Amino acid sequence: MKKTKVLLIGAGGQLGSELTQGLWKIYGQENVVASDIKDAQGILKEGPYEKFDVMQRDRLFELIRKYEITQIYHLAALLSATGEKDPRWAWKLNMESLLFVLEAAHELKLHKVYWPSSIAAFGPTTPKQNTPQDTIMDPTTVYGITKLAGERWCEYYFRRYGVDVRSLRYPGLIGYKTPPGGGTTDYAVDIYFKAI
Repeated sequence: MKKTKVLLIGAGGQLGSELTQGLWKIYGQENVVASDIKDAQGILKEGPYEKFDVMQRDRLFELIRKYEITQIYHLAALLSATGEKDPRWAWKLNMESLLFVLEAAHELKLHKVYWPSSIAAFGPTTPKQNTPQDTIMDPTTVYGITKLAGERWCEYYFRRYGVDVRSLRYPGLIGYKTPPGGGTTDYAVDIYFKAI
């Protein structure tokens, strides 16, 4: 079996910076390629890193081939608050980048794709207690709409092409190692940075 080689897209965010370190422990630092649209910061300078704009489909395919990638963790997205400033760009970035990753997984026969969804896919009429997996989904932000549509695309690529794509609907995430990135939980993070 081919050795596991991971490409983590969006490694510079709150989730990505922590996940990169966790993946290093599992697969070894040399087998995890962190990437982000920005230059490597902090801990990310310690392992393989590629400055990469996920909207560059051909470069995505190039990186997968260059590093013999078998798994992708796709975390790059415009979050809720940032997405509301430019909804059309949020839709384009969040949807097209996911489709590029799913196409690559199908065409290049990757073993797995991990793509985070969000409670933003729900909405004000979703049951708030014991929320079922399949329920009313009426997101009210473009971010939530892209997460709901993304869940459907992931299911489609699994059913149609057998792409092993996995996802979790994350609640609000709070991290202390990176500055806020435009999500609805940013205030909770920002107050600590401001206090310091």
